[in-house]
Amino acid sequence: MEVLAVIPARSGSKSVVDKNIRLIGGKPMIAHSIKHGLDSKLINRVIVSTDSEKYAEIAKEYGAEIPFIRPAEYATDTALDFDVFYHALTFLRDKEGYVPDIVVQLRPTYPIRRISDIDNMIKYIAEHKEVDSMRCIAPATEVPYKMWLINNDDGKNKPNGTVFDINPLMTDIPECYNMPRQQLPKAYYQNACIDVIRTSVILEKKSMSGTNIAGYVMDENFDIDTEEEFKKAEARIAIQ
Repeated sequence: MEVLAVIPARSGSKSVVDKNIRLIGGKPMIAHSIKHGLDSKLINRVIVSTDSEKYAEIAKEYGAEIPFIRPAEYATDTALDFDVFYHALTFLRDKEGYVPDIVVQLRPTYPIRRISDIDNMIKYIAEHKEVDSMRCIAPATEVPYKMWLINNDDGKNKPNGTVFDINPLMTDIPECYNMPRQQLPKAYYQNACIDVIRTSVILEKKSMSGTNIAGYVMDENFDIDTEEEFKKAEARIAIQ
């Protein structure tokens, strides 16, 4: 079984500037994910997909392969994971004849992971041929059955005191928004720490998930998208 880890690390982050290479725990953020991939017992190859020559050099220094520099059209704020992974896999297939069985996405914004989680997910999907992909999930802190959608929402923050027509987000349970939360189904969100996907799902089904998705429950989450989250992860690394 051939397993490829891909670490997507574009430059140009706006929330925390250059967060993918910002020092945390004494080394660039991306170096932690590279080490996670290299330390896995089941991952055969670790590559970084980046649009930056600077990021590429740092990634090489910490042991990752850089088989290409990602084209600019796949390194925008709106570029999809599928675009990034389809490009990486087709490049490796066409240029090297290399087609792994399984692809693992390790986002560089997670400097803290358990290697056992990576290997457990790979083992599961390898042993369950019916599963197209796996995603990490964690208990949701908010109840989606009590959430609402604004009609004709423009995506902008709404000023205090503004009134809108709304519709319930969840409709499978009648008037679920009026029920005690204890009577509602337990919800989980995908925390994006580790994704495991069959290569055929990406190349043939043109999807990052397929239709049969398994969830792997995690009890901690250290995704970094803000300065506060950066400080939280840094404090945790300091005591490891």
